[in-house]
Amino acid sequence: MSEADDYEAFFQKQYPKVVATLIHHHGFAEQIAEDATQEAMTRLLLDWKKINAPQAWTRTVAYREAVRMAKGRHAQLPDTPLADSQAAADLASVELALMTGAAVKTLPPRQQEVMTLTLADLKPEEIAEILGCTPQQARSNLAHARRALQRALGTEEA
Repeated sequence: MSEADDYEAFFQKQYPKVVATLIHHHGFAEQIAEDATQEAMTRLLLDWKKINAPQAWTRTVAYREAVRMAKGRHAQLPDTPLADSQAAADLASVELALMTGAAVKTLPPRQQEVMTLTLADLKPEEIAEILGCTPQQARSNLAHARRALQRALGTEEA
């Protein structure tokens, strides 16, 4: 498989996930989420050979770009539903996030970050890289967040 094929496969798999994450986890408007993700994917293509963790890199760049775009437009970050229902159906992480979204917002900030990134299919090592902590700290925060969510959603095991 060529580098172009690798990038194309990555793009096809990750683009809808990144857009959905920006909309559902971060509350960006659909247009900002799409524009920011397109910008991140374009930058990724330019440095495809240099990026070691493209999934984490793309999500981080897309988030930063969305923040920049939202500030530039002086727009509030509305809670916009995902327009493409097929994309939501294909993304198990988005479905889970929708079910637990309100409960996730009740977690302490670091646990919210770790849970949001986990729901976006990132591994503890990738989360640690993004948040500037160790994988063990990411796992610990994730465990605390999961227990808190189980209590909040009433799914604790007796």
